[in-house]
Amino acid sequence: MEVKTFFAQSADGKVIPDAEVSVHRLGEENVASNLEDANGNPLDNPFRAGPQGQIQFAAPNGRYSIEVASQDSRQRLNTQFFDQTAVMSASGIQTLSGALDQRLIVLDSVEALREWPGERVPDGCRLICRSFYHDLPYELNIELQRSEAQDSPDNAGDMAWVPAPHPVRDDFHVLTLWAKDGSAYVQRSYDINLLKVGFRADYRLTDGTNGKGSDESRWFQETLDKTPYRTKYLPDLPGDAGLYLGNRRITLCSGTRIVGDGAHANSRLVSDYAATGFHDGLFWLREPHVIDAWANGRPTGELDAAFSHGIHLSGLTIEATDFARGAVALVCVRDVTYNDIHHLRCGGLKIFHELELNDRYSIKGEDPDTDNAVTAGFNPDAPDDLSEGIRVSNLSGSAGRYTFKPGDSKRATAVRLNFVRDFSVSHVHMDYCNVSGWGGSARAGKGGELKWMRRLRDGFIQDVHCRWTNGAIYFNNAHNVKVFGCSAKEVSDTAFDLEGCTYCLFDGIYAENAANFGISIFYATRGNVIKNFVARQTSQSASIHARFAEPKFGPGLGKTLFRRLAGFEDPDFDQDVTLDTGAFLYEGEGFGAVIVDSWADVTYRNINHSDIVVDLRAHSNAQSQTVQDCRFTFTKPAADNDVLIALGTNRDAYGSWKGGSIVSAVEQPAGVVPLLSQLRTYAGVAIYDIDDLRIDVPGVRTAIMVCDARKSGRHPGHAFRLNRNLIPPKSLLVNLNLNEITGGGPAQLDITNNRSLDFAPIEMTAVGDDSNARHATLRFGLSVARGKDI
Repeated sequence: MEVKTFFAQSADGKVIPDAEVSVHRLGEENVASNLEDANGNPLDNPFRAGPQGQIQFAAPNGRYSIEVASQDSRQRLNTQFFDQTAVMSASGIQTLSGALDQRLIVLDSVEALREWPGERVPDGCRLICRSFYHDLPYELNIELQRSEAQDSPDNAGDMAWVPAPHPVRDDFHVLTLWAKDGSAYVQRSYDINLLKVGFRADYRLTDGTNGKGSDESRWFQETLDKTPYRTKYLPDLPGDAGLYLGNRRITLCSGTRIVGDGAHANSRLVSDYAATGFHDGLFWLREPHVIDAWANGRPTGELDAAFSHGIHLSGLTIEATDFARGAVALVCVRDVTYNDIHHLRCGGLKIFHELELNDRYSIKGEDPDTDNAVTAGFNPDAPDDLSEGIRVSNLSGSAGRYTFKPGDSKRATAVRLNFVRDFSVSHVHMDYCNVSGWGGSARAGKGGELKWMRRLRDGFIQDVHCRWTNGAIYFNNAHNVKVFGCSAKEVSDTAFDLEGCTYCLFDGIYAENAANFGISIFYATRGNVIKNFVARQTSQSASIHARFAEPKFGPGLGKTLFRRLAGFEDPDFDQDVTLDTGAFLYEGEGFGAVIVDSWADVTYRNINHSDIVVDLRAHSNAQSQTVQDCRFTFTKPAADNDVLIALGTNRDAYGSWKGGSIVSAVEQPAGVVPLLSQLRTYAGVAIYDIDDLRIDVPGVRTAIMVCDARKSGRHPGHAFRLNRNLIPPKSLLVNLNLNEITGGGPAQLDITNNRSLDFAPIEMTAVGDDSNARHATLRFGLSVARGKDI
């Protein structure tokens, strides 16, 4: 029998010596029999306390009432006795008034507790159960407390989250277990170990054998719904175990917190759900109050209340059993942490805005006087209605394959941010996944004009590395997004792309083998800078589409290292882009290409080129250019009439080439032109300077060609100034003046101190009446890169 020790004390804490003690079976009038003293000897009932108030006796299993009487007081206490062989006890020596509150019982499992009748455990007694499921080897040590007030025979053998009083939150719930006789036990912890609240982490899938175990999705969903703002912890599971969530998409809510032991541990959540939709994920958040707030556009009242808040997911492994485009998709959120997550056969985090999903944002039709985002309900003046406070870091893993099914274009995303400000993304290493964002349509007439706000704003991205996807890092209508130290390999479209962006930065990027463009800028551009970069294409780039079973994006030549394309004139704003300090390297058949055109001033500085041809005047709307200290090396011959570098503006602006070199390691055909400067604007005078250039291209007849390319006889002629340039011996500086031979003014020339490499002086030579025919045979840019006309 169990021995209990108490002390008889008065209300002021004074010991009551020799008090009379009587012990009764609970609910019975007669005194109990078969009491023993501490040495196992029979003990009378009633009996006397010791001279220091000590009350010590043993009794058979059961519930008892102890009465202590003295001259001044009478006290009663209910208690319960257990055999030491039945449970492990830690009763110790306690005061009479505190005995029950400090009672602790340790059991092997919750299953054993469920077999006990409720009368064996006094109300308020604390219990420690070593595991939730007796057949699993986890040492969980769940702590429960007996609660007679919640006894319910109707819930016998069940468990549920039950509302409980809380000093701060109205929606506080506690886990409640009912034994087979309906006796209730509750867990009052403020943080939740998922395995301690009844999850069976018994997922297995090895050697092709389907041993998925129990589907925990219903209980997992109920746990998330009823425990907001409490941390749910998933420990490192043994072996290849996982918490299996079946084929149900799990819904999150404000305050969701799920934490594991880290991406390198095995805190694994496994789902069969097929998240193949662009706006879908294995986990999903779109709360009713958000839907209602944005139903008619911008909400009235407190704007912050129209968002979900406080999502924290970290230290987990998230696994799709087949393929999922995203692990987690959130709508209108603030204060999100998504870090230290490993992904298996799924993408990562996606954030959207309710104005997208409720169809208020539309890109149908074109109206340059209308901002589609404002029409949808966004603030025209301030970015106060965007998701914000997004922190993403340390993501690893892979989607497992390029698309859900070959050719269906359902690709996974590591991070997707739509209508977001104040965000950071760092340390992302995921295959078949990219990082992208959208702040509205970048196209002309659809909200892309520079007078409209960019709604992907104020972000920082670093150490992102992507392979085998359609693009690595790209944005539409972003502002002040900085990208540092990122790489892309084997992408089917553009590796790094800015579309309609302002004051964004790519710094320290590496692109290798992009089937379309290594780096590109589409639509409006202002203040965008690309620096400290390397873009490399090999013979493998042209076959990427076939390897991914994906239709080609655009030309898909695998030869274009940089492209500025699809720009449009914005009469209210000048547009510009800067490329500073980098390398364009081509190692395939023929030549690679850099093509810059379309309504943008270009600063092009300190860039190395290997077998790269350049066309900065490809379309009729090329703007001013500053080219400085750039170096070109060619290791293979071009063809007659190929222009290796073509420059020129199409407005009355200033352009220049300062320093640098054009060098060929092989002899080129006589008709190859290393450098052409061509001016075409019909109004005003454009000026182009070419200074301090060294051309060492053996075999060519014309080293530098200039051309006032107008064919309608305009006055005055455009101006070219060539100073201190070095060109190959026996080569020429040629004036191909189309404007003059059609009746216009001659090109205005300032030719000073130009010499051949043997230091002989060089003058300008005019072609004369054959200029038009000569100009018509020239090939530029992509035509040269492909080796044939396009």
